[in-house]
Amino acid sequence: MKKIVDLRIQHTLESFLENSPLEGKTFLVMCSGGQDSMVLADAVHRLGYALELVHVNYGLRGTESDGDQAFVEAWAAERSLPIHVTQAPSDFGDGPDLQARARGLRYELVQSLFDPSRHAAILVAHHADDAAETFLFHAARGTGLDGLVALAPQVGNMVRPLWDVAKSQVAAHAKKQGLAWRDDSSNASDKYTRNHLRHHALPALREAMPQALEGLRTTLRNLRDLQAFVDATVKRESILYLGKSKEVPGAHVLYRDVLDHPHSSVIVWYILKEFGGFDFEAVLSLAQSQVGAMLQRGKYQLWAEREGLLLLKEDFQRLAEPHILGSGWTQLQGPLWNGKKWEAHTTWKAKQQKHAATEDLGSLNAPVLSLERTESLVWRPWTEGDFLLPLGMKGRKKVSDILTEAKVPAGLRKYVVVLAAGATAGEVYWVPGARLSRTVAVQAGDSHFWRLTERR
Repeated sequence: MKKIVDLRIQHTLESFLENSPLEGKTFLVMCSGGQDSMVLADAVHRLGYALELVHVNYGLRGTESDGDQAFVEAWAAERSLPIHVTQAPSDFGDGPDLQARARGLRYELVQSLFDPSRHAAILVAHHADDAAETFLFHAARGTGLDGLVALAPQVGNMVRPLWDVAKSQVAAHAKKQGLAWRDDSSNASDKYTRNHLRHHALPALREAMPQALEGLRTTLRNLRDLQAFVDATVKRESILYLGKSKEVPGAHVLYRDVLDHPHSSVIVWYILKEFGGFDFEAVLSLAQSQVGAMLQRGKYQLWAEREGLLLLKEDFQRLAEPHILGSGWTQLQGPLWNGKKWEAHTTWKAKQQKHAATEDLGSLNAPVLSLERTESLVWRPWTEGDFLLPLGMKGRKKVSDILTEAKVPAGLRKYVVVLAAGATAGEVYWVPGARLSRTVAVQAGDSHFWRLTERR
């Protein structure tokens, strides 16, 4: 094993890698072919650790991008190292936030490759200058603690072993080792904000304060310690304000009294950050809104409900497909709101009976249906335009109004399944747990019935 020339790089790598749960596992090393990633890959290889390379060809620089890929593939082949290469879509360069999308693409790829049974960690070649640059970028744009310390030495299974090493040391190491690398021509442009900071802001800062980089590293360490303290404190506080929904199993509820806390904006932000993050002023407005109001952030929705602000994933539950019931149907499956709690998976067994008529209606959860006055039955999600002829009442009633009166949580109403006359909007015979139509209610003289029995 060859010695690593720069002792700081060797010490930093060994400090990270030896503290990892290796047990014969392999490191996934993200490798663009640039100087930083080649120094990292070469150093890990020289230290004798097993590694696999991961390279993304974005195709943004034509033959230059293809040359980067060929270079990394050749380097890996010379050392008999496995390499994973992916090509970005041909239209990847179209649209805004290119750098953010590129970062998202490569992180998504490497995480999809990561196998805890085979891999110890994902290694990324960010160094101290990158950390300082990211700090300045987020600070100037406006952010909280998380943004300021976004480029952490380790986040989950992703490790940045060179985080405390200056770019000048990385460059010196590459030259001393005689390493080859590829220069990205786009790095010379000031088109991207980060490049502008790298070319102008950081040099000016170092000129004014030669110790600026070391000072920023110290600041980042201090902020990271502060973040750890805040996270632990808010985690304790969140127990008082974030709970499990009593109405919707599996969902969370943010209690409105969190807004009475003198530091409610901080607590709400930290509680909701793992759910996509929500603007505090919008949350405050939602809490004062009528039941049924909603905010959406990414895949998460926050609904104003009676028990608090109900937090749901957009795909909380798959919608049922319309199902036409033939003469021999034996069961129904779907959700049930029983007036107090949402049952996501309920099965109703159906038994056909022919006997002297009774006025047994069963219950709203599991009724007895007369088929004397119906020609077809369809089990489907309700839709706007649906109506029901309520038993015990005159006229008709919108199903949307029935759901409101039954106090079905607004975020779950689209999942309600009904027994209807047809597959399109129209007459509904039964809204489980809420209303039964007089059209199918048992009447004197009826002799043909379906009896439903609820089984969860």
